[in-house]
Amino acid sequence: MEQPDLSRDSHVVLLLASHLGGEPDGEGSDSGLGPAGWQDFATNVADSSLDSPGSLLELEPDEWPTDIWTNQANREWVTQRLGRSTRLAMSLEDLNNRGIWVTTVYEPSYPSRLAENLGRKVPPFLYVAGEEEHLSTTAVGFVGSRDADETDRGHTRRLVEKVSDDGFGIVSGGAKGIDETSEKTGLEYGGPVIEFPAEGIHHCLQDGTIRDAVMEGQMTLASHYHPRASWNVGAAMGRNKLIHGFGKYTVVVRSGDETGGTWEGSIENLKHGWSPLLVCKDDDTPPGNEALIKEGGIPIDPTTIPKEESLDEWISAQRQNVSDSVGHDDRPTRSVDEINLPNDTQSSLNDFE
Repeated sequence: MEQPDLSRDSHVVLLLASHLGGEPDGEGSDSGLGPAGWQDFATNVADSSLDSPGSLLELEPDEWPTDIWTNQANREWVTQRLGRSTRLAMSLEDLNNRGIWVTTVYEPSYPSRLAENLGRKVPPFLYVAGEEEHLSTTAVGFVGSRDADETDRGHTRRLVEKVSDDGFGIVSGGAKGIDETSEKTGLEYGGPVIEFPAEGIHHCLQDGTIRDAVMEGQMTLASHYHPRASWNVGAAMGRNKLIHGFGKYTVVVRSGDETGGTWEGSIENLKHGWSPLLVCKDDDTPPGNEALIKEGGIPIDPTTIPKEESLDEWISAQRQNVSDSVGHDDRPTRSVDEINLPNDTQSSLNDFE
């Protein structure tokens, strides 16, 4: 897909919050404001005499209001970053030559559900490979352990079949196990599949199967990480909120017991209410799934999906059953801050936020 024209607001976002326009091959040190940093700056701009961030490009630096600065974004730093517009244009063209385009929260192509649900945690821009229309698709998220067994994969395939038959897309993170199974099954049903990877899109496109699915219009990749970024724990944790925030529902097929990315992302979803959390439960429910149900997840048995009911109707009935039988609405949920995380993982989460 060709890079859509971007507004002046979007140019400011990319100059201040992305690596674009920086030195060639600079991946980390030149990355700019994170989601929270951008939100702080954008809020100050909105509260000032400026109409929008794009107004900065219409004025000389000495004409900018004095009340828009933050600890990260001061006048000198913003002046330097906004002076890179020529390199920004060159960077966008280079990305587009590699099949990647860019959107921001100021563009109609940006997933509105993410912006509405994630608030301060929403990435202000996304690198994208694939069809724009997929970013506005109503989808169901699938998350789960990399150590999925055949029962878990069977649950996933059965649920994806129902989801696809009802016209929903599939959203996941591209990891081995549940993610991989949900995406593969979704493609078998014709898509659309939306993937938020924990590595740069450029790396993802080296996989022939993914590249073909993108080119055939079945799959769209979206990420706020540098296109050449490698996988790491912090990136995996950070992208989990995008899956939970994008999906109309999020299905947990198998979770670790109070540990791991699936658990942490699900607890954070329960805390913020990004999407209803559906947790697989059967005759041999994993301890982690049972724990998530106690925290407020909605139990579902994939083996009992009725063909005559829509997905929405079935889920509504499951929610009502829980509310009637165990007082689901009164269940306590824990803050992410109350969960013991390894130091490196907590640090990565803080960096994202």
